[in-house]
Amino acid sequence: MKRLAVIPADPLYKYVAKGELKPRYWNPGEFFDEIHVVSLCADEVAPEQVQALAGRAKLYIHPVGRPTPMTLAWYYRKVSRLIGNLAPSVIRAHGPWHSGSLGVHAGRRLGVPCLVSIHNEMDATRSFDRRLLLRLVRPLEYYTLRHASAVLCVSNYLHEYASRYGAQRMITVYNKVYPDQFAGQAGSEAAPLQVLAVMRLDPQKDPECLIRAVAPLKLRLKLVGKGELEGRLKRLVRELGVEDRVELIPMVPNSQIHTHYLGADIFAMATHYEGFCIPVLEAMAAGLPVVASQTPPIPEILGGAGLLVEHRPEAFTRAFAELAADPERRSRLGAAARERAASLDGRRMEDREAELYQVLIAKDRAALELLCADARRYVA
Repeated sequence: MKRLAVIPADPLYKYVAKGELKPRYWNPGEFFDEIHVVSLCADEVAPEQVQALAGRAKLYIHPVGRPTPMTLAWYYRKVSRLIGNLAPSVIRAHGPWHSGSLGVHAGRRLGVPCLVSIHNEMDATRSFDRRLLLRLVRPLEYYTLRHASAVLCVSNYLHEYASRYGAQRMITVYNKVYPDQFAGQAGSEAAPLQVLAVMRLDPQKDPECLIRAVAPLKLRLKLVGKGELEGRLKRLVRELGVEDRVELIPMVPNSQIHTHYLGADIFAMATHYEGFCIPVLEAMAAGLPVVASQTPPIPEILGGAGLLVEHRPEAFTRAFAELAADPERRSRLGAAARERAASLDGRRMEDREAELYQVLIAKDRAALELLCADARRYVA
């Protein structure tokens, strides 16, 4: 019986609200028989609402409440006791902060391997977001990354950050995108051409840059996502007089997002910082030419199969205009992007992650060191 205990950074009801129910997210290759989610909130969704995340494994959810700075120390004992009763084969914790530190502490106390996944370069985040809280959590990052059995990085770019905070064994497993979902011929049927962006509408993603970029052109822009900037963006659209060419669409479930990619002509992403960037890889899988800011790790994901520009509206405007005028180049870039995405198929990532779990459960230190030394084997 292979049993996984998961400590996600977000409550599961947020996964449901955002439509982020990717199949086998915590059960790569149907590796586990049981999955127990230790949710850091007081009330959660029913297991059947998120069963897709566990594949065919039996799914159990254990809400334990949200720790605060005053109660976090008590949560280390509480979560360790719960995980001890669950007797998992391995612990998976998301992020280097409270969830990661809780998982690492439980693993060390119980003698259970703990895999910590990191999804963002937190020092890059801090250079953009000056909130004091982001600086106060640095000790948790040092503790979590230094003591994790292994650190799963969702891009090669994150290795340097993890190493800086003491990680010893790192491995890259890209966020999973399945090209089969995006099979078909991309391209809008109506003129003018359509630029698509899929993102949270927040300052990190800078959707305003893309609205300003398409304003001087005879192009349409579709922004798929929700966020704090929604009202401000609607005002900007009115100010620029592009209400007839800019469309804001709220959250779309992952199971339906491919229809928006396949209905577009160009994909765009302007972002200040990233740990990965799933929409870029989804657009590549759909065969869309990608225009993106040079923000790491986007160049790593594209692998040369896209256009990288300065993070300025004028730079995006020029790139859009060039692609709009050159259908052959759009087709060539789209084909290269699709080929690149196929080499990063989510099934390959599942195999890589399952291999890592197997080595961790076996507690084979030599095999783990070898696996992590070859960390970039599937994502070069």
